[in-house]
Amino acid sequence: MKGNWIFICLSALLGALFALDGHWIFFGLAILLFLFLIQLRKFSASMMIVTVFIFILFLGRAEIGDRLAQTLFTGEEKAFSILFEEPPKIDGNYFTTYGKDEDTKETLVLQHRLSTIEEKEAFEQISVGTVCKVKGTLEPPEPSRNPNAFDYKEYLRHEQISWILDVENIDLNKCEEKRNVLTFLQKIRQNGIQYIYAHFPQNTAPFASALIFGDRNLIEPDLMTAYQRLGIVHLIALSGLNVAMLIGILFYTGLRLHVTREKMVYVLMAFVPIYIILTGGAPSVIRACLMMLFALVLTKFSRKKLMPVDILSIVFVGYVFIDPHIVYNVGFQLSFVVTYALILSASMLEKYTLKPVAFLIATSIISQIASMPILLYHFFEFSLVSFIVNLVYVPLFSVVITPVLMIMYFLHLLIGDMLNPLLHFFDFNLRLVHQLTLFLSKFPFNTLVLGRPSNLLLVLYCVGIPYFFFRWERARTIKQTVLAFIIPISLLAIQLLTIKLDVTGEVTIIDVGQGDSILIQLPMNKGTYLIDTGGTLEFPTEEWMERADPFEVGKDVVVPYLKSKGITKLDKLILTHGDMDHVGGAKAVLQTLKVREVVLPKVEVSSELETEIMDLCDEKKIPVHFGMKGDAWTDAGYRFEVLSPSNMTHLGKNDQSIVIYADFGGLRWLFTGDLEEEGERKLLASYPNLKVDVLKVGHHGSKTSTTESLLEQLEPKIALISAGENNRFGHPHGDVLTRLEERSIRIYRTDENGAITFQFRGEKGTFFSQFHMIKRNTN
Repeated sequence: MKGNWIFICLSALLGALFALDGHWIFFGLAILLFLFLIQLRKFSASMMIVTVFIFILFLGRAEIGDRLAQTLFTGEEKAFSILFEEPPKIDGNYFTTYGKDEDTKETLVLQHRLSTIEEKEAFEQISVGTVCKVKGTLEPPEPSRNPNAFDYKEYLRHEQISWILDVENIDLNKCEEKRNVLTFLQKIRQNGIQYIYAHFPQNTAPFASALIFGDRNLIEPDLMTAYQRLGIVHLIALSGLNVAMLIGILFYTGLRLHVTREKMVYVLMAFVPIYIILTGGAPSVIRACLMMLFALVLTKFSRKKLMPVDILSIVFVGYVFIDPHIVYNVGFQLSFVVTYALILSASMLEKYTLKPVAFLIATSIISQIASMPILLYHFFEFSLVSFIVNLVYVPLFSVVITPVLMIMYFLHLLIGDMLNPLLHFFDFNLRLVHQLTLFLSKFPFNTLVLGRPSNLLLVLYCVGIPYFFFRWERARTIKQTVLAFIIPISLLAIQLLTIKLDVTGEVTIIDVGQGDSILIQLPMNKGTYLIDTGGTLEFPTEEWMERADPFEVGKDVVVPYLKSKGITKLDKLILTHGDMDHVGGAKAVLQTLKVREVVLPKVEVSSELETEIMDLCDEKKIPVHFGMKGDAWTDAGYRFEVLSPSNMTHLGKNDQSIVIYADFGGLRWLFTGDLEEEGERKLLASYPNLKVDVLKVGHHGSKTSTTESLLEQLEPKIALISAGENNRFGHPHGDVLTRLEERSIRIYRTDENGAITFQFRGEKGTFFSQFHMIKRNTN
């Protein structure tokens, strides 16, 4: 089996994926793997039996596990006895945590909106291992409402969680503590994190918590984003480096205390599983700890030596057998893929062992290229500067920041506030590192945004990247090395070309909740326009209720969706009028993407938001055009015309919305913003012969829009309504729906269908929705 455990690992992975996803492609890949092992690896009959058995075993394990994980709740239950499994997360007035129902043993997500600061302080006292009586309502998790968006429902499925418990009341006076080894260790972790935040300075505490206990929740969102953009976020996550460092410190300390090497091996073997719990059980830590534990066991009890790749593969097989769903975890994927890449590249890295800088560069390149398809699939972008930045940050974190934080934590436990002068000196220097990180992250071209790769491209990445490593390892000259690097560059170029040369055009009504945001992409990347950006309505709140990273539609919905499509540039950002639910996300778009032109309506008095947007455009030197009736532009033969507003400034803000007419995909389109009855009357008077096929219903289907006269004249066949699910305004109004239905107009609504997409080639196109395909083709 020496060196062959990696194939057992692949067989186990394909078996689990075939069971969990049900795609026959995984069965086909398994057949190809078996043929490869027979023909090229010359596996014996007994080895092939083992490999096929592993495939069947993991297929069955995942299938049975999925069936056993089916919920026992009906959704009607109101009272629960909950064991709190992790420390509560309280961000402003929002409480969330995981808890296990004592009767069914099902894990639930608990969430609650805190109403008073006293209630917040009470909820902060909930500790791990506490069992409380909880009253609330079970809600199924929401699926993603936009293509390529984070799917919370799917994420919880892989965590084997079926319900969210919307808490109404927790009787904190009648809670009991459940005492066992697990909860004891979890409490040590919770107390350790609380100790750090109570005694460490502001800049140091979040990083100490992250690098000692694996808790990154209180790192500032802007700083976390900066580390992600630079491709160094792995440095503030616990990994093999932290495990090896801590094991080294403990081993050396034991020897200095005159504990024998043999006894220290036993101590470390006992400590490693404990460390997994103390650090929150992140996949990267579990992987590193299990590899360390396996190596210690072999050292103590066996004379056999296993190759590192075999140890990693055995750990993988064991980990996935215990939890098949873990293969969908991003941290798990990155940890194992990067570790495999580094281990398999060991012979190549040996060439650079006497050249520390070259070794660090090679290690960084291997890690980044190995993780490239995972990063592109989940985050749609790839850092271009990580190879350079890692030269500074890897030594800084591995030699200075991480070990110093560990040492200072243990010293503070011993000598308390006597350590404060050193802590504040360290905090000052760490603040300088944070400022440098934020500064570097703002440089243009830090990341390459390519969107989510297609399944075919993923296959090309999975084949091309290992082949690149093979060619690089075999390279003996500079020319051969350069030729090897053409492979990953070509893969990125292919994905870029699939975006730039796509012959399909697309219109997407992005689901932004109660608001509007419409993306229009012309074929062959000839024009990309965004009409409105949605926005989150903000209400005055007390200081204790403010969240560290509040939800904002532009930042959290619109920008990620555009990135998932590989969009980094907008030819026009058209903001139909100044209401928050249409322009609230504009600042996030302007700060993240390159925008060639912003179009605003010409009004006598601009809203505060519109003024802020114009100021930002001025700062970024983006031209602003005030759209008026008669404006038009043509791209790639497609004509767009502004029909409203005219110079009648006495109209209300909604009725001065920019209205756009366009003709593509064999359909005539009218985008109306928040146009209401008076604006519709003016529009019809100006264009008495106007007819359309697709009407973007004005003002989210408000009762004051989409009048009888508008529908009579336009004669639309399809109506698109952008409205928030269960919104407090009652949009779309029943009268509007009745008027549309009486004329047999097909209605597509974001509150029911999620995002609505129309893809077209030439004069033919098809409507889709996020939740199901809408069977509507156009000729």
